[in-house]
Amino acid sequence: MKSFSKFVIKYRALVITVCLMITAVMAFFLKDIKINADITTYLPANDSVVARYNEIGRNYSSNLMGIIIVKAQNEVFSVETIRHINELTNSAKQIQGIEYVISLTNVLDIKKTEDGFEIGRLIDESKLPATREECTKIKEYVLSKPLYKGHLVSSDSRYTVIICKFSPDFDKNQVSKNIKDMVASKNFPEKFYFEGLPYQLLSIMDFVKKDLLLLTPLIILMLSLILFASFRSFRGVLVPVIGVGMGVIWSMGLMSIFDIRLSPISDAIPVVLFSVGCAYGIHVYNRFRMVVRTPEDKMKQSAEALSRIGTAVLLSGITTVMGFLSFIFGAYLTIIFEFGVFAALGVLFILILSITFIPALLSYFPVEKIHKPNARYKIYHPLDTFLTKLADIIITHPRKILVVSSIFLLLMAAGIPFLKNKIDILNYFRPHTDIRISASIMNNEFGGSLPIMVRVRGDIQDPATLTKMKKVKDYLEKQPEIRKASYVGDFLEEMNDCMGEGKCLPDTREKVSNLLFLIEGDEMLKQMINADKTEAIIQAYMRNVETKRYKELFSSVNNLLSELNSPEVSFTQTGMPGIYSNFDDSLMKNLLQSLILALVLIFICMVVLLRSLRSSFVGMIPLLFTIIIIFGFMGITGIALDICTILIASITVGAGIDYAIHFITEYKHHILQGKSVEDAIAFAVRISGKPICINVITVMLGFLVLIFANLIPLLNFGILIAITMFFSGLGAITILPAVISLFKLKLVKESDIRITRIENK
Repeated sequence: MKSFSKFVIKYRALVITVCLMITAVMAFFLKDIKINADITTYLPANDSVVARYNEIGRNYSSNLMGIIIVKAQNEVFSVETIRHINELTNSAKQIQGIEYVISLTNVLDIKKTEDGFEIGRLIDESKLPATREECTKIKEYVLSKPLYKGHLVSSDSRYTVIICKFSPDFDKNQVSKNIKDMVASKNFPEKFYFEGLPYQLLSIMDFVKKDLLLLTPLIILMLSLILFASFRSFRGVLVPVIGVGMGVIWSMGLMSIFDIRLSPISDAIPVVLFSVGCAYGIHVYNRFRMVVRTPEDKMKQSAEALSRIGTAVLLSGITTVMGFLSFIFGAYLTIIFEFGVFAALGVLFILILSITFIPALLSYFPVEKIHKPNARYKIYHPLDTFLTKLADIIITHPRKILVVSSIFLLLMAAGIPFLKNKIDILNYFRPHTDIRISASIMNNEFGGSLPIMVRVRGDIQDPATLTKMKKVKDYLEKQPEIRKASYVGDFLEEMNDCMGEGKCLPDTREKVSNLLFLIEGDEMLKQMINADKTEAIIQAYMRNVETKRYKELFSSVNNLLSELNSPEVSFTQTGMPGIYSNFDDSLMKNLLQSLILALVLIFICMVVLLRSLRSSFVGMIPLLFTIIIIFGFMGITGIALDICTILIASITVGAGIDYAIHFITEYKHHILQGKSVEDAIAFAVRISGKPICINVITVMLGFLVLIFANLIPLLNFGILIAITMFFSGLGAITILPAVISLFKLKLVKESDIRITRIENK
């Protein structure tokens, strides 16, 4: 490290120039960074359930439906509201990118007549109801028809939906905005909500933009205030913040270059990097202000300062990088994978800048004057007093500290069995957001918004095939979370009943074929059966439920389908219950994989860089304590494992080990200088404890900025990381030195101590 430090200081102008040029290039590409709001792309495309979900969505347009939810002032069936629905329907048809629109005023209707049945529209656009009596008559008719009740109109008649099918050749976001603008321009008195994947994408895009614009400046302001309060120096604010800011630009610029788009998780990368990466600049700056004391020897002392702190910073950064990289292996969601990769790269960039750009920049500053205790600002005076007393307690009562810590650890560990998973993505958003409000209306008034789709392949016109399909439909409707399922047989039963044969499926293939011919080309039919009648889907929507119920439902439907499958007809299931089931199965698996991998990788790094098995084992002790505490806390408080909190393990291991590394590095330095175990502990607690405490407060408050995020898991993530950093830092300056003190561990070889003494002489 000495040779590297001398090189950085000697060629400081070149180092600064190169770093600034890279920053300028990466900042240029930031303008091209995009947002990926399509939640279906967050899921792995090679998952069989996901692949079927995407395929069925393309073939039957279920992924390209935008729904306008109309809430009437009193009820939908009024002269004014029906007129408004008709006007909105016709206006939506005119929007470029809309293929067709279905609403109360143009939906297919099969009416029974004296001669059989008549196929027309539910409400004749040329003869809209003009009186209350006419509206009441239409209401009674609509609510008597299962095809409409719970599908187009809520059972209490307060809500109705206008379904817009988007063309795949147009920008979904722009079409969605155009529909919203069109509805707003009408100034109708009804309330309007927007549901469906296109509007979910639009909402997510807004969340990501808002988070970036709010959280990034907020974290910079927060860190600046903390650093100024800690160092009472503008230099102490600017240097760490500039270093991290450049690293964030490098990471985000690289995302733009490789067209990796921002998601509701990756938009937190700036907050994570500022919170975690600021530590390296803090430690480097703190060492410079302590070592660089005379203008005459400033260059030599700058190299010495970097050499003294460089190894600890390097080790801290590498372990943090390993922590982020560990959870990308086997990650179920692509957004977790992308977050891990670019958070790791961001930490790596900040690490490089912290041992090159920052020391090179600091070497140009004049020697900083540190105020004496009786000066106006008593720098660290309260902290010095606290750390001195803490060191005395550790040296005098190490056994008591470890006993109290162990009791607290056992109490927290009792919460681990109560740890739960939370996989329902809808509930990741705050209750007041549009995406939650519209989905809640769909759940309460139309039976749910989570799709379940069963694809049927075979001769759909065969009554035997239709009979099996009806069994699946009936089974789905028996589930308490599902209000209504639909399939092509609904139309056939309706027409068969009008023909006087009862509300049942036709009993011959010829009858089925004839009836389907009569409604050939209707848009609703196209969403249920393909053109050559060899494939169809049974579709249902369910309410949001607990994770366990998704798995139960997915499994029970699969069991039924396996019984119905035959050489003539095959059934396969997809939909959100299946996707959530697979997600749940992978969640704990990924957590354990990433945790074990992170521990192994970080332990190896510590052994290589510390060159001591004993030091590495001892350094892991506070980390293991913290992991148990944080998962116990999650179990006790009910904070579940989800797409964000699953990252806790890796960040705990990667970032939490930093404090132990800095303490051990400082402790070993004083042992090598010939000091006793007690004196080395006292020095290490006081010297390394200062930047550790500052860093803990900085990281805690930095991550707490996430409480303002739109995504609830990000909020919980920020709280948990803050708690994690607190216990990691506390363990590094209490439990770790207590273990060393109790067992009189020197962590270095006697031969190394003798060599150091000779070199010092």
